[in-house]
Amino acid sequence: MKVALVTGGSKGIGLHVVLRLVNQGYKVVTCSRSKEAWSSALAEYPELSSVDYHSVDISDEHQLNQLFSYISNQYGKLEVAVNNASPALVSRGQLSEVDTPLLKETLQVDFFSQALCLRAELQLMKTGASIVNVSSINGLRPTPNASMYSASKHALEGLTRSVALENIGAGIRINAVAPGVTWTPRWEERQIESPNVRSEVSAVVPIKRFGNVDEIVNAIEFLLSDKASYVVGHTLVVDGGLSLT
Repeated sequence: MKVALVTGGSKGIGLHVVLRLVNQGYKVVTCSRSKEAWSSALAEYPELSSVDYHSVDISDEHQLNQLFSYISNQYGKLEVAVNNASPALVSRGQLSEVDTPLLKETLQVDFFSQALCLRAELQLMKTGASIVNVSSINGLRPTPNASMYSASKHALEGLTRSVALENIGAGIRINAVAPGVTWTPRWEERQIESPNVRSEVSAVVPIKRFGNVDEIVNAIEFLLSDKASYVVGHTLVVDGGLSLT
């Protein structure tokens, strides 16, 4: 039995990664902060009944340690992991005007918690294992009014490459995917406040549309698979050309 961990698996990209891995025969462990979101997903996709779900806030180190203790005791290993969890951005605005606790929260959830997940996953992995970190094109370019988010994703990029080199000798591959604008429940929520947001954002993307979730999952699936056996420490950009502008 191959065991996979997907953080933030109750909706959006994470949910569809979970579905993909379930369909490939993995025993999937996933977590999110919202039990309600998972219940909704379970109602829509009955095949998720085999998934080992946990309500966990990965920014809480005690909860995170409990999750990995459980995985270690229950399964003793991980073959693949996808570090996807990323809550709504709380530190939007110009750096000089954002409160310090909000800056710290973004750094904690979008970088440091990811680093702790990566460390714990590696302790459960052997030769042949693979990890994908979900980064962002905002980790590859400046992002005014979301500077701490951008800084966190830049840090995740550096972490991915550095830890990939540390572990390649052990036969464990680590890569990242950097999505551009992808139509997820978070954008659906923004559309309620700004009805034209989809067309307005699509207009600035060279391919003239949002990415769909499956297009991001395809990239994650590739990097996890043996088809990417010679790909190490790489960030696969999936953004319809947005980062080229």
